[in-house]
Amino acid sequence: MKQAIFRAARQLALPGACLLTAALTAACFLHWHAQRQLLLLDGFCTALLARAPDCADAVLTQAKFGGFTAPAGPGVLADLGYTAQDFAPGAGPFAAALAAAALGLCLLGAALAVSGRRLRRRVRQLTERLEDARAERPLPLWDDSGDLFGPLADELGKTVTELNHTRQAALDARDRFARSLADIAHQLKTPLAALSLAGQAAGGAVRRQIEPQVERLTRLEEALLLLARLDADALPLRPAETDAFTLLMLAADQVQPLAAEAGVTLDIREAPPMALRADPDWTVEALLNLLKNCVEHAPAGSAVHGVCTRNALYTEIVLRDEGAGFAAADLPHLFERFYRGQGARPGSTGIGLAIARELLARQNAVLNAGNAPQGGGQFTVRFYLG
Repeated sequence: MKQAIFRAARQLALPGACLLTAALTAACFLHWHAQRQLLLLDGFCTALLARAPDCADAVLTQAKFGGFTAPAGPGVLADLGYTAQDFAPGAGPFAAALAAAALGLCLLGAALAVSGRRLRRRVRQLTERLEDARAERPLPLWDDSGDLFGPLADELGKTVTELNHTRQAALDARDRFARSLADIAHQLKTPLAALSLAGQAAGGAVRRQIEPQVERLTRLEEALLLLARLDADALPLRPAETDAFTLLMLAADQVQPLAAEAGVTLDIREAPPMALRADPDWTVEALLNLLKNCVEHAPAGSAVHGVCTRNALYTEIVLRDEGAGFAAADLPHLFERFYRGQGARPGSTGIGLAIARELLARQNAVLNAGNAPQGGGQFTVRFYLG
């Protein structure tokens, strides 16, 4: 509100100053005109008394006590042929000054109107340039209008062009990184297969030592391939009408063996049908990663809770464990790739939460993490409607 008032006052400052100047000029001319009239009348009375001394008492008495008033009709001077111009020779400059002031105000209003129209046109042109930049259409690198907005338009064009080049360079770097990840993942397949065969052939204690490491490397290889597909926008998502509670139960069924091994109970609260549009397979994959994280951080004998709710804006899935929660230093980095927090279990790659957020973000869903008020870590997934 204050900014709007300030802008309005700044826009009205120049017209107000001009009007004040015109008013002061008119007041000065009116004062000068009144003084001129007084001098003319004084000269007339002085000349009258000089020619007719016998009427001095009457003239002085009239001037002192009665004043001079205009007659109801043509008076003596009018009968003698005098006009108003004969007694007001300064009225011409006065009228000219008033006319000049009025003309100046008209010209000022016209100039302000033209300037405002030009300003609106230039702002519209700059807005169109920004829209062209957003649509990745080419922009001119200079502006030949020659007004005050010309340098701004030039810098705007140069900055947007540089940003487009930077963006393209970042996209190229991302694609190279995605290809490198895919290459690394594919290169891991052959040695992993050889290790698996060697472990099976060795048997006994050697096999028991090799198999967990092979499984870990296999999961890492699959995660790297998935990240590469996400970075390259090569992951096909097939949105379909589905139910939030059904997706959560499908993910919980896959986590159930891990939860039973850790002595953790999965408490998924029954919920009515809550339709949402998402890819069922990849959404279950994202929820699976979140549930696994909760199970891994829940102490034995505790539970992992899942609740589905809905309002006018979004469908929400909340997952909560009864562990120690997230460390404050870890919260800003939980969804960074390969980040392992203070409570990360041995063998964790730090990719699961990053993959979950990527999969959900591509389906108009938002994933957040924090500590629940009643204790423990908590994940909140919101699928926005529309």
